[in-house]
Amino acid sequence: MNSKIVISGHKNPDVDSIMSAYALAELKQLQGEKGVEAICPGLMPGKAAWLFNEFKVKPIRRRNDVYLRVRDVMNTDYASIYGSKTVLDAVAALRKFDKTTIPVIEKDGTFLGILSPVNLISELLNIDSKSDSSLTGRSVVSSIKKIANTLKAEFLSGEINSELKTYDMFVAAMSLEFFDKHVKAAPDHEPVVIVGDRPEIHLRVLQNDIKLIIITGNCPVEKAVIELANVKGVTILRTKYDSATVIRRVKFSTPVRNITLRSDAVVLSPNDMVHDIKYKVMAATTAQCPVCDHDGKLIGIVAKANLTAPPPMKMIFVDHNELSQAIPGAEELPIVEVVDHHRIGMRPTVEPIRYTCDVVGSTCTIVANMFKNAGIEPSKSTAGLILSGIVTDTLLFQSPTTTELDKTTAKWLEKLAGVKSDKLMARLLEIDSPLATMSAHNAINSDCKDYNENGWRFALSQLEETNLSIVYKHKDKLHAELQRRVTADKLDFFGLMITDAVRGNSVLLFAGNPQIASALHFKKNDHGVLMMPGVLSRKKQFLPLILSIISELPK
Repeated sequence: MNSKIVISGHKNPDVDSIMSAYALAELKQLQGEKGVEAICPGLMPGKAAWLFNEFKVKPIRRRNDVYLRVRDVMNTDYASIYGSKTVLDAVAALRKFDKTTIPVIEKDGTFLGILSPVNLISELLNIDSKSDSSLTGRSVVSSIKKIANTLKAEFLSGEINSELKTYDMFVAAMSLEFFDKHVKAAPDHEPVVIVGDRPEIHLRVLQNDIKLIIITGNCPVEKAVIELANVKGVTILRTKYDSATVIRRVKFSTPVRNITLRSDAVVLSPNDMVHDIKYKVMAATTAQCPVCDHDGKLIGIVAKANLTAPPPMKMIFVDHNELSQAIPGAEELPIVEVVDHHRIGMRPTVEPIRYTCDVVGSTCTIVANMFKNAGIEPSKSTAGLILSGIVTDTLLFQSPTTTELDKTTAKWLEKLAGVKSDKLMARLLEIDSPLATMSAHNAINSDCKDYNENGWRFALSQLEETNLSIVYKHKDKLHAELQRRVTADKLDFFGLMITDAVRGNSVLLFAGNPQIASALHFKKNDHGVLMMPGVLSRKKQFLPLILSIISELPK
């Protein structure tokens, strides 16, 4: 299993988180790191999709979670054996690969079952079997070709036949009289006579309806016997092995698919989540569990050691550092790096990690300067994407979170991308109106962050609109959705901040704890919406206000 590094922004991503993830992945790839991939956690915003298209870049892959799945931990380089192979081949395979179990498949990959020495011995030594197919019985399912290969025999007469039949074996170690009685008494299946240097038996066999003779010890066979056998369509095989060895080896000529394979194997799907199947695999009676696709074809193997090994995937967080804001499943993976411009609220790490954080208006500003520090110049398209993250997150440098570094970095990127910040922002503002194109559910969750502070559980969401009058048209359904979320997720309150970056103002829709609402001291306009003059930043203006209020209010 190759280790993979996934770079992800916060759930309900914005342009800054998506573009910083994309750019950081590209930087690491240019620096020679393998297995690095940027992902979009959930639905990609329309602005981000437009930007990838505008700068002619393939969008990063969407993922709803990063929970480890069976496909992430399974071994695709595994030993297996075809069901058409003989039991003798299976024994050789178990010895060669030093395995306690081995999967059996058809040539098209269809999974048939698991073969182990235990069930192999049980099959071959099934003394109580009524089928008489055990080592103690005379019956065997095989073909002339497989019998010949198992005995390393030469054909003296007849043709190579691959048709499977059930044969009953008879050893001609008796007088002619007793041989006749023995054979005629009766086989339930097609008889095979095992005989040594007994010309009289050779001829007597040819007088009966017997189609296969096995000559042991490389004994000679008269020419007349061979000629008569060819005329009567009887196959004569000659092997170096003695009669006792022949009987044992013929049993091993049975195709693996024709013996009873283990039926207690835990069969997995590549899409199974590891945390769902871990207990079943660890409790399984087989050392390895097959992984089959929806057509029943074997595509991998999961050994118990796969589930106790370090995860084959690691995470890098950009534009956030708290698990409550991360893509689902991140809590199961090691976080090896963070690139962010928010407060530090992440859990302790087991080992030291690289943590890059600065007081700037955009994570893309930090990533751009990581390119600079590495002495690597981003491509024209990548520069344009990074610039997009800066201008959207700083609201075209109008947000109070904006720093001089954001501005100077943007100027450097403008030269590389061949586009001006104001023109880029103007195009982005024309793309769509979130409230006009989204459902209330998607609107309040498109850029939402969850918090848990001093026992208070709340969520703050932010949207950008160039015309705040559209808020009044949709405020009732938005407020209803806010209230639904508060109830469903057992939140204390939920605030939706809708920002007009051009005019430098925001409005607020609020649901939940009335104490918090009254402590905000924002005035309502004629439409009953809270006005937030001069408030543009959720992180630097709105969140600190909320934190100061809840710090003084008993829960």
